[in-house]
Amino acid sequence: MPLRLPCLAAMLALACAAQAAPDYNGRVHGLFAGHPIDAPLVCETPTLAGQTGNWFYAQSDPPTHEYAQDRNGDGVAVTVSFSGNEALFLLYVDGQDHRFGNTSPEQIQRSDTGFVLTMTASRYEGRGKKRRKIGEDEVRLVVDCPQP
Repeated sequence: MPLRLPCLAAMLALACAAQAAPDYNGRVHGLFAGHPIDAPLVCETPTLAGQTGNWFYAQSDPPTHEYAQDRNGDGVAVTVSFSGNEALFLLYVDGQDHRFGNTSPEQIQRSDTGFVLTMTASRYEGRGKKRRKIGEDEVRLVVDCPQP
């Protein structure tokens, strides 16, 4: 009898963990500043105020809606939103946070399941008048989020 309660608690914890596993239905892969990126994504196409169209939201380590946090310990976290011809990435790689997006429609090549972003992202340090450009990163990321 004394073992029933701990066993029941352990089985309940395992069942909750199994149900909490994300439903990966997409993928991001490519290169960011020489770092290979290859991660599954949870893709969502929420409807806001009745809007429909070619846009989605995806993340590799959910739930992180306002930043990219490496929750699974693989060293990479990606959060991306896409709306037609614009993409915004929040990326955690090599121990650093990055935020970037395309500045022109020519940097986005749409596909049936998502898009390819090819661009150069500038890096800055400092704030205000002390802000200065310290480098550039080549970006080529393929995001696949098939729509249901």
